[in-house]
Amino acid sequence: MKRVDLPLSKSVVARVAVMAAISGGVMPESGGSEDGEVVVKALTVTDGVVNVRSSGTAARFAIAYYGSREGVRVVDGSEQLRQRPVGAIVDAMRRLGAKIEYMGESGRLPVRIEGCSEIGTEVEADAQESSQTISALMLIGVRKGLRIRLRGDAVSSTYIDLTRMLMEKAGVEVRLKDDVIDVAKGVYLNLNPNGLQIDRDWSSAVFWYGMVAVGEEKELLLKGLRMNSGQPDERAVELFARLGVESKETPEGVMIQPFDKLGTSSVVNEDCKGCPDIVPVLVATLCRLERRFNITGIKTLERKESRRGSVLVREMGKLGYRLGFDGENIWWNGEKCAICGVADAADDHRIAMALLVAGAKLTDTECINKSYKEIWKNV
Repeated sequence: MKRVDLPLSKSVVARVAVMAAISGGVMPESGGSEDGEVVVKALTVTDGVVNVRSSGTAARFAIAYYGSREGVRVVDGSEQLRQRPVGAIVDAMRRLGAKIEYMGESGRLPVRIEGCSEIGTEVEADAQESSQTISALMLIGVRKGLRIRLRGDAVSSTYIDLTRMLMEKAGVEVRLKDDVIDVAKGVYLNLNPNGLQIDRDWSSAVFWYGMVAVGEEKELLLKGLRMNSGQPDERAVELFARLGVESKETPEGVMIQPFDKLGTSSVVNEDCKGCPDIVPVLVATLCRLERRFNITGIKTLERKESRRGSVLVREMGKLGYRLGFDGENIWWNGEKCAICGVADAADDHRIAMALLVAGAKLTDTECINKSYKEIWKNV
């Protein structure tokens, strides 16, 4: 049986890093992803420029963290990240008392921050741009207590649930009711290396589920992976079970292997609002298995490292699959097209892994290091 190394969950690393920065605790290990390294480094800048490279999580968390502290910093990132919106977290931190100025295009990095340690205790925040905005506010809210009123339906609310779970494990009370989140004033505890557990990354595990589903791999042990971790992409267990991949938790991790598929004629209909990072590999897997599908709830895909919905249509088209995409849903009705061109991952780690599952040969795979630096040890 092949044994596979996985990085630590970069979503969990980022949240624990904010907790540690606020409480003066030990920073977590970055855990095998460039994003993890970036967010840990970004939260330890004493002054000057905070370079978050291409990490949207690090950008929003750093804006919230430095906006709630005295001092002046500039948060900036790659050209790719400068195209992604940060307006919701900037607006919320301004309402709480931070002075933040856009140094270029409104709503985009770079931003200059004059922080304020005496931030307010109640704020309304746009929940539709990114769940990271709400998570960032929740994490800094512990210093004085904070009531967050959500404006609009929260996207990827599963990540807000992950934030609450981790905060409660660290000893902070969080109450969610309807469109209001109440964070109690408190102190983060249990953040030393032997305290709060940081699980292996389910988002990276999705790649291996795809590889097993399409027959590129057989029996795998995903070392250190744990079920009931609270990570949204653990939904892979359910989704890929319907595509012939069986999951079994063991003391060493999660073992996955193929089993007889139940029928392949019906259209696969899935709502992935709570787990958008699964979508690229899921799309690639379904196409390669010749399964027609309709995946809904994915309007945030166009705001990621690339315009993922549009890129999937373009690149899967090069591989012979004519997909449809309307901004919120992506589908395939079985229509084929001529295979043409070399697949291009658009410098997006999720797209790159999806195209590998689809059987493409890529000329540039370094972008995968963003989330999974050790992948090549096992491929």
